[in-house]
Amino acid sequence: MFNSIKKSLIKQTKAIFIISFFVIVSLWVFFYFQQKHQNQEHQIARYFSIVSSLQPLIMQSYTFQNSDVQTFNMKVYKQKITSNKKILFERGDKSKGFSVLKIDDKTIIHIYNQIGELYLEDLQQKNDYIFIHTIFSILLILQYLLYFMLQKSLKPLQTIHHKLKNLQKGDMSILDYKSNYDEINQIVTSYNNSISKLEYILETREMFNKIFMHELKMPIAKGMFYLKMQPSPEVNEKMMKLMQRLNSELDEFSILESLIVNKNIIEQKEHYFLELFNLAIEKIGIEHKEKIDINVDEKTKIYGDKELWIICFKNLLDNALKYSSDEKISVEFKDNKFLFINKGDSLPVELSSDLKNWKIDKNKRHKSSTGYGFGLFIIKNIVNLNGYILEYNYENENVILEIKKCETDYNDLATTIRTSNS
Repeated sequence: MFNSIKKSLIKQTKAIFIISFFVIVSLWVFFYFQQKHQNQEHQIARYFSIVSSLQPLIMQSYTFQNSDVQTFNMKVYKQKITSNKKILFERGDKSKGFSVLKIDDKTIIHIYNQIGELYLEDLQQKNDYIFIHTIFSILLILQYLLYFMLQKSLKPLQTIHHKLKNLQKGDMSILDYKSNYDEINQIVTSYNNSISKLEYILETREMFNKIFMHELKMPIAKGMFYLKMQPSPEVNEKMMKLMQRLNSELDEFSILESLIVNKNIIEQKEHYFLELFNLAIEKIGIEHKEKIDINVDEKTKIYGDKELWIICFKNLLDNALKYSSDEKISVEFKDNKFLFINKGDSLPVELSSDLKNWKIDKNKRHKSSTGYGFGLFIIKNIVNLNGYILEYNYENENVILEIKKCETDYNDLATTIRTSNS
């Protein structure tokens, strides 16, 4: 139990307040009885002083009046002494002494000797210890308020603790909690961002794995078909091209996998656009070059990571050629924008907005896994990570994708992109 308290901030706080509560109550009881004892001693000393002053007069059979004992804050008690009395204190013997009696709610002093006796009622107000009770009551109230405020401040930590436990069981719901404290809000925000990041990685990895399996099945099937054929230079050449394609696909998927988890290092270098674009054309097949109308000057440059741009252009060309109605695409540079235009149906998603979930509908047949599902995901993220903005327009049955340089500082942009993706 002690180890459990030692390792828990909330349990430590509760234990400290419980201990402090018992300390305050103990001090309250101690000071109450201490003060009560002192008052009793003071009263006994007062009674001894009164008795020593009045005993000689009793010995003389003096008849006492209230005025005679008024200075002692007493009065003569003339009522009959009942049997319902309680002796609080007595001194002396039957021949000479005194006793303190409690009759109902009155304190009676019985002074006696061999000659006579005297009953006096003590008129002095009793000490109700209101000061001690007030002070310690205020301390307990303040302690309770402090404990309540501290528990309220620590409640989000306990909530997050339970949420993290539930996270181990697969609960990835967002923590909906608002606090007046900036530190708590920062913790809640960080937790929610982490959950969003986990969801993003899990969803995109799931999609990545499905597409990876799909992309490799076709080359593997072709390879198995070639193995059944009679060996020949032509079959060997096809097998060589197939192996090269598989190697290229694996390299590309390795880059894309790092793109998904945002662990890749973006190299912001200057490149000639046509140089990168031609490399992308080679990846989709040089035979498609005649279907591409390029109106970009040789000196036009683009900034960013070379490998990522090539993958981006490859997916742009794949989408345009496979989903366009005339299987053609026009590429031009105008007003500091790279324009990719092809005829066809409008895209199923709005690329200009921030998109988080990229899903391929399993009930819908796609021409290519790099098409309107994962292909758009690749294009969108690469453009943003390289410090550019992707805008989408659909005019006169033309799909128009615009890539333009973002004016925001790249480092700020990369941080923003990672935050939005998470």
